[in-house]
Amino acid sequence: MIFGPRIEFDPDHYPRIRVWDSAAGHDRYLYLHRLTAYAHGEIDDLWTDLEVHHEDHDRWNNRPENLEAREPEPHADYHLNGGALP
Repeated sequence: MIFGPRIEFDPDHYPRIRVWDSAAGHDRYLYLHRLTAYAHGEIDDLWTDLEVHHEDHDRWNNRPENLEAREPEPHADYHLNGGALP
């Protein structure tokens, strides 16, 4: 059982914090780039369906100016098209 947040750093994944979500009744992962985007007004809800895109494609570069909120489908299309907008 985990009683407090746990920060996970894995070079193959996005940095994330494991937190208790009392509304959901279970642990969830809060990704550092989402937290940064929320803190700087790019998204207005930590659990929104919007995805936070890294402009330079570096998942460790979580500077606010490198993050952009995108709708899931256009964001996926962008990456499936090799980084070209459809």
